[in-house]
Amino acid sequence: MARKKKAAAAVEFTETIVGLSAGDQLDRDYFAYARAVVEDRAIPAAADGLKPVHRRILWDMWTQRLLPDRPFVKTARVVGDTMALFHPHGDASIADALARLAQPFSNLVPLLDFHGNVGSPDFAPAAPRYTETRLGPFGVLLLDEIDLGVVTMVENYEGSTVEPVVLPSAYPNLLVNGANGIAVGLSSYLPPHDPREVCQAALMLLDRKSASVDELMTVLPGPSFPSECTVTNGDELNDIYRSGQGRIVVRGAWVVEPVGRGRQQIVVTSLPYADTTLGSVEKFIAQVGDALDNGDLAGIVSFNDESSNGLTRITVELAAGVDADMVVPGLLRFTNLQVTNKVQMHFLDEHDTVRLYNLRSALQAWIAHRIRVVVSRSEYRLDKIAERLHRLRGFLAVLVDIDETIAIVRTSKTRAIARERLVERFSIDETQANAVLDLNLGQLTEDAVIEFQTEASDLEDEQKKLELLLSSETRQRTQVARELKETMKAFDDLPPRVTTITTESAPKVSKAQMVLDVPTTLHVDAAGWMQAIGQGSKAKPKIRPLHTFDTTTATTLVAITDSGHLFRTLVASVGEKPTAAASVLPGLAGEPIRWWLEPDLPEELLLVMSDGQVKRIATADCEGGDRKGGISIVKLAGDARVVTVEAFDDAAPIVIATSEGQGIRFSPEGLRPMGRAAAGVRGIKTDATVVFGGVPSDDDVLLLTTTKGLGKRCDPSELPEQNRGGKGVRVLPAGKWGTLHAGALTGNSDVLVLDGSDSTEPISVSVGAFPQTARDAKPGKIRGHSTVISRIIG
Repeated sequence: MARKKKAAAAVEFTETIVGLSAGDQLDRDYFAYARAVVEDRAIPAAADGLKPVHRRILWDMWTQRLLPDRPFVKTARVVGDTMALFHPHGDASIADALARLAQPFSNLVPLLDFHGNVGSPDFAPAAPRYTETRLGPFGVLLLDEIDLGVVTMVENYEGSTVEPVVLPSAYPNLLVNGANGIAVGLSSYLPPHDPREVCQAALMLLDRKSASVDELMTVLPGPSFPSECTVTNGDELNDIYRSGQGRIVVRGAWVVEPVGRGRQQIVVTSLPYADTTLGSVEKFIAQVGDALDNGDLAGIVSFNDESSNGLTRITVELAAGVDADMVVPGLLRFTNLQVTNKVQMHFLDEHDTVRLYNLRSALQAWIAHRIRVVVSRSEYRLDKIAERLHRLRGFLAVLVDIDETIAIVRTSKTRAIARERLVERFSIDETQANAVLDLNLGQLTEDAVIEFQTEASDLEDEQKKLELLLSSETRQRTQVARELKETMKAFDDLPPRVTTITTESAPKVSKAQMVLDVPTTLHVDAAGWMQAIGQGSKAKPKIRPLHTFDTTTATTLVAITDSGHLFRTLVASVGEKPTAAASVLPGLAGEPIRWWLEPDLPEELLLVMSDGQVKRIATADCEGGDRKGGISIVKLAGDARVVTVEAFDDAAPIVIATSEGQGIRFSPEGLRPMGRAAAGVRGIKTDATVVFGGVPSDDDVLLLTTTKGLGKRCDPSELPEQNRGGKGVRVLPAGKWGTLHAGALTGNSDVLVLDGSDSTEPISVSVGAFPQTARDAKPGKIRGHSTVISRIIG
């Protein structure tokens, strides 16, 4: 009968609750997370220029002996093995990192050989199960001699094997292939450089420890990218490489080809390196389309991607009469034909501490690392030499009398007895005795003894040289230089530099110069909706225009809102379909527009505000306005708004009318020009709201309307001229006809009016429909019009 199992003893425990500050705990946890990201994920090491995932991939392939002279293996095998042993993160991220090491458009010197689709700037590589890989010659150079104990090895995450903290790196890979990484609170970016130039700069610094950044840049002038391109801010590179921070402007390559009948096409043959890879053709095509849709580019008939076999070819066909020089500045501004590459030389030093490097200190970090490699290798070799010499001295001690040695061994019952007798007879230690017992008969010849003597002599000479090497930093630097020169031979077959460095900035071309100057008619309605119709077109406006301009697409339209903001935009940005003003004038935010004008601005403007202030401002002070939100040209007090904007005339009087029916006419004499930040001066003294202001010409009449729908017209000269800032005179007597609501000065026979406060449908009204009255007479009915007029456009 089966025995009953004993009940498990109850485990008693005491719950202890420890009070912690949430802020302190979050600080500790976040610091630990940030440190892990910096040290074990995102930031490359200055010594070998690799992040942990790349280093682990290369190390795994080295341990599998996937060398350039061995067959390719499935990429999935490397990905899985790296994930299982060294990098316990997602397989997709490891596969992407592995493919990047093999991409010629991401690395100036690819570190892996690859079979299959390695991807492109537009498309991801094929899945790891479809591709094959192995170490490339330049990847092997980073790992060479790693089995000689030249770098520190640590246990992997599970303690089953070891991995290197850093690779030996026979050349400065950090500068050759560049680096990038985004950590917590800091980033690391460095463009690639020509390996021959990098090695020359390293040799210069090895020869002269005091070599400056400027001196190093005589052999390493700047970045070198995988494709043909131009660095345009070459005059800033010295400052960038001295500080370790900055921005490098890179421009792609293009040619201009004739296509017959006087037309041209721009052929883009290379897009610049950006975000650690070559530029995306798809992105360029999309940006060209967006720029055309937004009116930022014009004169382009078609654009096509004709790239194939790894070569970039994008054709941009231009309209007849359009020169490439008119379009290229727009392509540089609105597409990735010109990009900016950041430089942030944040890397990990030998203590896993993030430092900001410059060109000199980055090269010095690699040199210090290679010196450590030479020292470690020499110490490793000295240990092996000492061990071998110890054995050889034992051999030579016993082989002086071979017959006696053989006799001792033959007459000993066990190996242990033979070892003891050899130690006692020839004064050697047990290690030497064991080595003697391991000799075979073929090594007991007379020639073998001579070989042992020669080997010992050679090892002693090598030992002296290594000891001399370890005793002198100068000899160590010389050794690093000698090895680097040997490594440089591997770069002989690489193509020459294809990156040009100039101080040529992008052409300063205005937006207007980037669009075709095509005649067009611009319509604007009361709500600010716009529509541009090409002159000669049979299309009719789909809006009820309040303003109409015969203009061109290259003309700049100016708008001033009642909040005193001035906006500028090209007519080309207005679509053939009705377009809201807020879409054309970014940052407009629904403000009512008080004034529209074409670019032939008067020399000075007059602004009349609702609180009675007036302001004279020179249009030369109103430059700008094409950025988001426009520019402010007047400082408004409280709830005051801009009521009128007119061309200032220093010979014509100014007329202002308030809601209470007071009007004033005063001379502009003494009204001086003011800057954009000024609020203006008092035009009329009133507690009411100014509803109208203007500058009458000789033939103008003054039209006024009330909140009761009544109106009148009178001669503005009936208002006696007063000093600016007075209370004025009556232009609307008090009574049952309401308060003054709108006004206008006009010499036309007809005007456009808006009914109500929200109306957007302009109605044409004859000036003769307004009753002719004296200045202080009551208003009357407007013939044929019975509703309240909120706005009059003369």
